[in-house]
Amino acid sequence: MNITRCPSCLKPNHTEFCIPCRKKLFGGKRISPILPFSRPEYNYRRASQGERISISGIQSKYSLKLKGTSLELTECDGEYILKPSVTGDFVNMSDMPSNEHVTMQLAKQVFGLHTAENALVFFRDDDTPAYLTKRFDVKPDGSKLLQEDFAQIAQVSEESGGKSYKYDYSYEKIASLMKIHVSTYPVELEKFFKIIVFNYLIHNGDAHLKNFSLYFNEVIDSYTLTPAYDLLNTRLHLPHESELALDLFEGGFESESYQKNGYYAYDDFYEFGIRIGMLPVRIERFMSEFFNKADKMKALIDISFIGTPLKSLYTTMVDERMKALCYSYRKSVTKN
Repeated sequence: MNITRCPSCLKPNHTEFCIPCRKKLFGGKRISPILPFSRPEYNYRRASQGERISISGIQSKYSLKLKGTSLELTECDGEYILKPSVTGDFVNMSDMPSNEHVTMQLAKQVFGLHTAENALVFFRDDDTPAYLTKRFDVKPDGSKLLQEDFAQIAQVSEESGGKSYKYDYSYEKIASLMKIHVSTYPVELEKFFKIIVFNYLIHNGDAHLKNFSLYFNEVIDSYTLTPAYDLLNTRLHLPHESELALDLFEGGFESESYQKNGYYAYDDFYEFGIRIGMLPVRIERFMSEFFNKADKMKALIDISFIGTPLKSLYTTMVDERMKALCYSYRKSVTKN
């Protein structure tokens, strides 16, 4: 594999992980981005333990543990999660790991969102990237932080809510649960708001209940949102994916803008911010932060490991959503 940029932050002129990324991912150890095992070895271990799946039942994953200066497959006490490319009935499947990686980097580098540390790695017999993420719930001594996803917090499951239980909810209702369980709610809701807008911008139609979690932050002695995880442009693989995984509003509410145009725009996210308790000035500030990021997003997508045809498609999709976020039906009516 010919690596010319850091497989984590995408900084150019690196044939391995740069020093800052080594510190964040591996505690400073010099770890090769080439895994010490082959794809067939991975497949065998996964099959022998039973495959665990995520996005629409197609993305496999397995635990890794850092032993010395090597990442090794493990069945317990995992410190990392490995998600390789898979085959399936959807499109551009080989690019899914690179898609998730660059989307997570966009969230972190361009929008300043707190994300799980992540990178791309490669099987020793295969140039196709696999996505690697460091578990944020594992402490240095190996013990785990208390963590619950919002399906658990909402007390819904397949048994109680059917197969679509992860999607039969709203982001507004998640925010109402945060009010109950998070003492630092005013701070956390702003983080939550930005993640929702970001998911819309990058066409993530799989940000369901289990992809948002709270964990106990021992520094401030309170539950807070975990770092963002499982962020990717799902429309690159599922072209007819929904705008958002969950309803934006509770109770079937639709803004006048949505009724007139049939898509979420500025007015919808402004109304969402008001409903979850944000100050108007803060909503306007956060929304304005999204409007001048298109060039930075394109630059990062261009140097990512995604295949060249998809880079252009990803950028086009972002431009489409950026226009929607900039458009206010209410303001256009007022002007006229």
